[in-house]
Amino acid sequence: MEVNLLYLVLNLKLFNMDTIGNLIDKLTIANIRIWMAEDIKRDKNATDKQIADATRVTNITNSYRTDLIQEIDESLNEMVSTGKLQKLYKQGTTKMYGK
Repeated sequence: MEVNLLYLVLNLKLFNMDTIGNLIDKLTIANIRIWMAEDIKRDKNATDKQIADATRVTNITNSYRTDLIQEIDESLNEMVSTGKLQKLYKQGTTKMYGK
């Protein structure tokens, strides 16, 4: 299984205007990236370079994951303390799932 690990790491971006749902989506993707990297690290046929790359991805993504969890916590705490809800946008025909 060939995975472009650098691509996975470089596409970790966090924007300040995310809803809690967006942050949870990003957290899910981060968890999948960690899972894929761990699979590479456990592969008996993986080269030393692949294992080192997968370890790097795991370390970076774990840090990103921690930041996402903190941002989700802060957003939820702010919503609870202020009573202010996040603006939600209807997806309409752009929704690609749940049909």
